Amino acid sequence: MRNTTPSTAPVECLAAFGALRAGTAQHTFEIGEGCNHYPPAPEVGRHLATLLHDLATQGSLSLYADPFRGGAKAAFADLLTARFGVTLAAQDITFVQGGTEAISLITHHLANAGHSLTLPLPNYYAFDQSAVRWGAPVERYYRHDGAVQHTGAGSGRRTALVEVLPNGVTGTYYTRPDVSADFTLLDVVFQHGALGDPAGLERAIHDRIRDLDLAHSAVIMTASKDLSLPGLRAAAIITRNQALRAHLAADAFDRAPTAAPLASLLMVLYAGVLHAYHGPAELLGERHHVAQQIAAAHGLPDLPCTGALGRVHAHLDAMADRFRRNAALLADPDGPFAYAPGLTPAAGYSAFPSLSRPRADFLAWVRECGRNGLRLSPTVVHGGTAAAWQALLPGQHLRVNLSESTERTAAGLQYLEAALGRTAASKMAGAASG
Repeated sequence: MRNTTPSTAPVECLAAFGALRAGTAQHTFEIGEGCNHYPPAPEVGRHLATLLHDLATQGSLSLYADPFRGGAKAAFADLLTARFGVTLAAQDITFVQGGTEAISLITHHLANAGHSLTLPLPNYYAFDQSAVRWGAPVERYYRHDGAVQHTGAGSGRRTALVEVLPNGVTGTYYTRPDVSADFTLLDVVFQHGALGDPAGLERAIHDRIRDLDLAHSAVIMTASKDLSLPGLRAAAIITRNQALRAHLAADAFDRAPTAAPLASLLMVLYAGVLHAYHGPAELLGERHHVAQQIAAAHGLPDLPCTGALGRVHAHLDAMADRFRRNAALLADPDGPFAYAPGLTPAAGYSAFPSLSRPRADFLAWVRECGRNGLRLSPTVVHGGTAAAWQALLPGQHLRVNLSESTERTAAGLQYLEAALGRTAASKMAGAASG
C-alpha cells in the first residue's frame, strides 16, 4: 500500500467545462443537465416526511449512534439477496453520501493498492476527477462496443475496470473491453426508467451482479436518479473485498460515526420498491409482504402499504414513458440530431445523440450558443481526454436530458435549430461582406 497526497488540479473535462461555460448567462436555457427533473413520487415524499418526523420525535436525530443498530444495512442486504439470489450480509454494505462520494472512496483505495483504471467513455466526471485527486492513473478508455484507447499511463500496474450499467450519459449497455482486471467497480446508475424493455434492464443488472466475485469487486447503487432525490445524497457500496472494507471503515472516522438514518432508510425503501416491482404484477402484494417482513425483522419502520407502493410504481412507469417519448423526439429524421450506431438509449434520462449537420467549429459553436442563451453539454465535458475522444468518439455528440417535459424538450430542439440556422446565416453574411 502506498500513501497518496490529494491533488487539487482540475481534470481535463472539468477545465473544458469551465471554458465552455465562461460568459454564459446564469439562467440560460439548458438541454443537457445531468439531473432527473421528473418530480419525485408523492408517496415517497409522504413516507420520508413521516420517517423524518418520527426520527425527530424519538430523538434519533440528536444522537451519533445508529438508531437501528445496523438494521438498515441488514435489511438492504436481505432485500438485494431476495431480488438477485446473491447472498449478502450487513457487513457487505456501506452507506455513503451519494454516488460521487462512493466513487471517490473506492478510487482512493484503488490508488493506494496500486491499481490503474480502465474507464468508459463518456463517464461521470467524478471518475476522472477522483483518479487525478488520488493518483490512480487512467490506463485506458473504452467505448460502447468495447474498443479501447490506451493512454500510455499506468502500464505494469494492477488494473481496475469501471463499468457503468447502463452508461449514465448515453443510456446504453456497453460491451466490456477485452481487459484482464484484478478488480471491477460496477456503478448501477439506473434500475428503472427503461425506454421500452424493463425486463431487459432488470436482466442485464441481475446477470452482471450474479456474475461478479464480490471479493474482487464492488457495486455502487444510489436512489438519487431513479427516485429524483439527489439532494438527499443516499448511496450504498456493496463489496466483500476486505481491504476495501477496511478502507471504508477507516474513512468513516473522518466523515461521521454513522450515515444519516434518513438516507439509510431511503436506500431500504429503494431496495424494497425495486424488489416488489420486478416480477409479475399479480405477485406485487406477495413481494411487498416479503419486503415488509424484512424491514420488520431488522427493527425498521414499516414500508409504505401495498396500495402506496403500487402508486409509486405507476409514477415510475409514467417517468419512464416520458423518457421514451423524448428519446423518440430526438430520433426525428428531420431534426437536428441522429443516434450513432450502438448509442440509442435503452434506459435512464440521458441520451447522447450527435448533430445531424456537423460543424467544423463544434466547440466554438457550443461557446457561442451559451453566450446566445442555449447551454449545451458536448463530448469533452463528459470525462476522458481530447485524445480519447478523438480516438473513440470523434463525432459531435451532445448530452440531452430526457426527463424534461415533452414541451420543454421540443422547445430545446427548436432553440437548437435556431442556433444552427443563426450561425449559418451569420457566416453567410460575413462571407458576403468580405
